[in-house]
Amino acid sequence: MVGEIYKQLSAKMRIKYPNYAAAWDSARSCFGDAWEQEFDHAVVTLFGPDPDRWLPAIDGYAHFATDALRSQIFFERNGRYQASSYAEVATKYYHNQEFMRRAYLPGMFLSHYVWAHHHRMLQWYRSLLEPLTIGTFAEVGTGCGIYSKETLRLRPLSSGKGFDISEHSLEFTQGVADAFGVGKRYATEVRDIVADTPAPSDLVICQEVLEHLDEPAEFCRALYRMTTPGGHAYITAAINAGHVDHIYLYRNLDEVAAHIEAAGFEILERHQEVAPGAKKPGMEPCLGGALCRRPL
Repeated sequence: MVGEIYKQLSAKMRIKYPNYAAAWDSARSCFGDAWEQEFDHAVVTLFGPDPDRWLPAIDGYAHFATDALRSQIFFERNGRYQASSYAEVATKYYHNQEFMRRAYLPGMFLSHYVWAHHHRMLQWYRSLLEPLTIGTFAEVGTGCGIYSKETLRLRPLSSGKGFDISEHSLEFTQGVADAFGVGKRYATEVRDIVADTPAPSDLVICQEVLEHLDEPAEFCRALYRMTTPGGHAYITAAINAGHVDHIYLYRNLDEVAAHIEAAGFEILERHQEVAPGAKKPGMEPCLGGALCRRPL
């Protein structure tokens, strides 16, 4: 029955983490039965049919959400993010197996379904793929792998590669691709793309990475080098959004677009989604980005 897994997990959320249950209910209200069916399929496919294996995932989600909430409160009080350097967060988080596998990655994966603004951005990305010519693609900063998985699922003749500085993120991403039956067309590699830029691909995906960096403008230039002439890039960033590993503060989508265009890209479409709920005026957390093209 559609939504049975969602119903079970949201009921557990209301008991164990009542402060976070509203976001799950809101996503269900926004997206309806098709979303419930997609959510159920994602949970069973990645975490397995045993309900006992779902519980660590919602614990991870709660940890992920708590980190975001506390970081957002700090940002709204101080006007800056807590983390000060990429080196700091890389050591503390990205190379921390316990943190990445227990909380960050499963929490991020579920957030793409139960945070409405995350899911709307994913829907927008899906809508962009159909007209694009994609033989090969690369995702830089794979996170939980959901964008690579969706690209492989929607473009069955394409192959891709994921690059990240965290081996734990890449292991999780490859596991996602394998679980959804698309892993044979995908490979992962630990690499700093600024220091060692990979060969160009038809599509480059960089989803919510720029805000994690000391110098996102330099990173955008590396993304440009990774894109074939005439190829496309999907680049997004968190705006006014605190999290434990966010460093560079974008105040609006124009600032994100300025870095993308300065790297040499032509912006074809822009999109932004604001996180739901009452926020401090001028500090509303958003996701924003663009579909870009590298000129011939």
